[in-house]
Amino acid sequence: MLPGLQVPFPVSSDHRVRPDLARLEGPPFLLDHEYPRYHSAKLEAFAQEPSSALLSSALEPAGVRAALEWLWQQLPHAPGTKAAPEPNKKDLLELGKAAALRVQEDLVLMHGTLLEALWVCFPSHWNPLEKIGRSFAEIHNPVPHSEKLRAAQHNVARAMSQKGPFVRYVWGLTFDSALSAHPSRPMLLSGERVYFRTERQVTLPLPELNRSWFLIRVYVAPVETVANSPERRAALREALQTMPEAHRAYKPNTIAAYRWLEAQGFF
Repeated sequence: MLPGLQVPFPVSSDHRVRPDLARLEGPPFLLDHEYPRYHSAKLEAFAQEPSSALLSSALEPAGVRAALEWLWQQLPHAPGTKAAPEPNKKDLLELGKAAALRVQEDLVLMHGTLLEALWVCFPSHWNPLEKIGRSFAEIHNPVPHSEKLRAAQHNVARAMSQKGPFVRYVWGLTFDSALSAHPSRPMLLSGERVYFRTERQVTLPLPELNRSWFLIRVYVAPVETVANSPERRAALREALQTMPEAHRAYKPNTIAAYRWLEAQGFF
């Protein structure tokens, strides 16, 4: 039996975007009782959204295949996956899809500083088509106050491929309960319930291949189930009140949800 859902609460009033990487404590992949929901949503995304599985035009097939075969050996066994048919190992896109369906994380393969391949079903307001084949700096260019992170892209890429595993988190608020926040979906700026959306981002090094896996586990849960104590609600309110203007403009749904919570007396 899979464990219950445990949503991280990485809320902080330090809004700086820095190249710091924290050492991962615990397994890179986390399976919980919501696995069937993720599996179903991924099947739908792979069937209906072409941008959910992409290979860069500059990819090196042998390196991508080696990275996928390595990853396949690290995957946990979710219910029903042991009986799943063997994937077509000659088709890199299908092999990556099969790997992604085994876990709740989305999968991104970096080759040095370049995004070489991805299997991303639950993007948070970004289009994978605009990121594939781009550099680390280009990918993060829209993020406010990311100058230091972008300037350090070579050092970050070296650490990701040679050291680790590492972990980092991002978070926000939304009126949308869906796992996918693909930009093809309308961004909801009003509603009757607010959800806490966070990402657990994990890097796995492949030093011999000069590559790294970047895993993105998306969590979406009603905010009252996550900010479920006076201390957490106070921390969330302070973080939202101190959010710089550039971040507010970057996350209009978070600010709209915050204002709704204030009006409802949530804090």
